[in-house]
Amino acid sequence: MKKIYNYKKEEIFNNNIYDILSIAIDKKFSLDGYAIKGKFRINGQYLINENEKDDFDFTLDYLNYIEDNYDISKIKIDIDDFYYEIKDSSRLVINIDIVVDGLEEIDRCIDATIEEDDEYNIESDNNDFILNNTKVIDDINDNVTNIDKREDNIVNQQLFDSDNDSSFITYKICIVRENDTIDNILEKYNTTLDILRKYNVINDIKVGDKIIIPYEKNK
Repeated sequence: MKKIYNYKKEEIFNNNIYDILSIAIDKKFSLDGYAIKGKFRINGQYLINENEKDDFDFTLDYLNYIEDNYDISKIKIDIDDFYYEIKDSSRLVINIDIVVDGLEEIDRCIDATIEEDDEYNIESDNNDFILNNTKVIDDINDNVTNIDKREDNIVNQQLFDSDNDSSFITYKICIVRENDTIDNILEKYNTTLDILRKYNVINDIKVGDKIIIPYEKNK
């Protein structure tokens, strides 16, 4: 995935800017966690009037933050576009489009395997599920806090001996993020509203809610 961030900055000149004769940009980027830090050195030559010209050379600092729902281990940062305009005959307005390529969205879901027996009602709501499976939810909270931001970031929770004769249902416990909706959750995990309602009380969702999504049943 690729994202473009625009950076705009005005530089005030001591003299009148009649026209820009030449302009060049050098860049340097570094990544500090999810923070993109950059320095842009911009230099060139401009006309003060029809006969006089002068040089300019200045440095701009850049700081921006990538959303933390992306894996940033393989990203590349570069300049996608650079343009300028003269404003009020004394200001040079610099526009720089910074492209971040190689972003991978993190799937903040945790796999859990739950034993299906007479004590657990498959039609029960999310609150009953959480009450009956406190250990699962506690483990999920720990794993979401410490989730490894890699492409393979699904944490498996095996709660019962798979060699016995019990039936198991495997769930994804999905943490609702900003901009998530019921519709895009249904599309992303290839499920239906009726199935979600069997395991969740879905009147409204908010950031941080846990959505239970069954996706496999093993006998």
